[in-house]
Amino acid sequence: MPTRNLIVAILLMCVVAPAQTLTMLTEATSKMPTGTSFQAKDDSGHLYHGHLVCRRAGHLLRRGSMILVFDEPFELVNSDQEGVIRPRLSKKRLALQLGASAAAGKLMDDSVDTAIGPGKARYLGFAVTALAILWQRGSDAKLQPGDTIEVQPSR
Repeated sequence: MPTRNLIVAILLMCVVAPAQTLTMLTEATSKMPTGTSFQAKDDSGHLYHGHLVCRRAGHLLRRGSMILVFDEPFELVNSDQEGVIRPRLSKKRLALQLGASAAAGKLMDDSVDTAIGPGKARYLGFAVTALAILWQRGSDAKLQPGDTIEVQPSR
């Protein structure tokens, strides 16, 4: 019985292909248009080519994303799901953006307080805060030249 488990383990190790580390040669961001080509190389110097499928960042909480589609049958290992690369959601960045929006509204409120009256100034400050929040964008996914990604042959 132990030899049967050993044989199954050996067969599984043979079937599962090892992950390969590639180094990006070109920059890739979610701001680029879909179809932009990229290049990466492995440790032995073999070049791999592919193209990007991108979605730009939207308003405040909508992060950008990109998928690296290789010409060879590879899939990403170190992405969050199904080969999609997304930036981390930074709560510190979100807090700074919301704080800056509230500060812009408060500055507008204080600057027009005596000119139009305190009641109307509050509504104007609220409107400026809301517009500042809607105007800001989420973060974009980025891969710089020299960044490493792990891929494995797809089935």
